[in-house]
Amino acid sequence: MTAREKLIQAIQTLPASQVNQVLAYINHIRVEESTTQEQDSQSKPCFDETWWNNLSQFSPDFLEVPEQPQLPTREDIFE
Repeated sequence: MTAREKLIQAIQTLPASQVNQVLAYINHIRVEESTTQEQDSQSKPCFDETWWNNLSQFSPDFLEVPEQPQLPTREDIFE
């Protein structure tokens, strides 16, 4: 049984006075959801999106050296 079916079954067993409360709650949830979606669409992009969208502004200079510098060896450290 799906959640929707369970909800319908539960609503069908409620007294009439509680059905109005459930309906008011469902309408409240719908309003909150639409408000949240509007805020999400108007919010600033996250750091990852900003970084990725501005990636072309970075210089590719760091890619000119194909290898990493030589790391010190154990002997170099303990000399």
